[in-house]
Amino acid sequence: MRGSTVKVGTRGSKLALAQTGIVLRRLQQIHPRLNFVAVPIRTAGDRITSAAELRNAGKGLFVKEIERALLARKIHMAVHSMKDLPSEIPPGLTIGAVLERGDPSDAFISRSGAPIEKLPPRSQVGTSSLRRRAILKAAFPQLTFVDLKGNLDTRLEKLRNPRSGMAGIVVAAAGIHRLYSQNGLPIQILPRAVVVPAAGQGALGIEVRETDDGIRKLLGPVHHEPTAACVEAERELLRRLEGGCRIPLGIYAEASDDGLIRLTACLANPDGSNLIRESQTGTLEDPRSVAEALETILNSRGAREILAPLRPRERRPGIRRSRASRRRRASSRSRRARHPSRRPRARSRR
Repeated sequence: MRGSTVKVGTRGSKLALAQTGIVLRRLQQIHPRLNFVAVPIRTAGDRITSAAELRNAGKGLFVKEIERALLARKIHMAVHSMKDLPSEIPPGLTIGAVLERGDPSDAFISRSGAPIEKLPPRSQVGTSSLRRRAILKAAFPQLTFVDLKGNLDTRLEKLRNPRSGMAGIVVAAAGIHRLYSQNGLPIQILPRAVVVPAAGQGALGIEVRETDDGIRKLLGPVHHEPTAACVEAERELLRRLEGGCRIPLGIYAEASDDGLIRLTACLANPDGSNLIRESQTGTLEDPRSVAEALETILNSRGAREILAPLRPRERRPGIRRSRASRRRRASSRSRRARHPSRRPRARSRR
């Protein structure tokens, strides 16, 4: 591919472009004869305006349009926050590389500079994440948590607004570091032992077509195997528990120098009650087995009972009707309501 242009798909948000810039600079240094360019793509998630709508919209909101462009060969690869990437990838695509992880923690940004544990009772803290809300509610039951939607800039603007009632917001620490280098913000890194991060948080992944061996080979030097193994364990447990943004579930794996991986999960009811926190250790060579073992432990503690009512109900085949069909049925019901004595004639059987 000497002298070629490599198109890299990404969301168009300021943070997404900053994260893609990190990847492009790494690749450009390694492959100076290639030209790596970012291709911003607007996703369905970028068009959502409320936190509630975001939680109810389903999986893959921030990647579907990018994946379609990748499958259509409009781009050569795509950079994602691994937190945004669903645990099941469309056929024909795969993760070509996972970069060394940034800070996976959650961070509290205070309006006054006070740490979260020093806030007065009933102080409002903004977050769009059910995971953060449930875990923080268990840790700080005296606080009130409110919905907060928008990119990182928008969230900070809402916090700084004089009419805002929020005492602070909780966001991913990696985003703050990558976009602002802290920039004097009053940041409090929340301990991962208390607030377990989301699966894949802090990690950047590069998605490619399975058959594109040339692109996959280019990515070898930026791939970080310990991070990849940790993220694989997290995503496997997420898949097994059928989790997503609508589930108050934190999953985080950490690798040690002796080749082991420790996987921790924390889940609770949305109001912070019935919190479960468990860990399991295994080898980096077999991250999926670690996830399987931890799933068994979590289910023995009641994870299924917590998660079952929170999972989206599956639509039965044949139930969805066309708009015209729904109008006809509504019209028929309206006529029957106006003329209750009229009943449709039964069809005779031949």
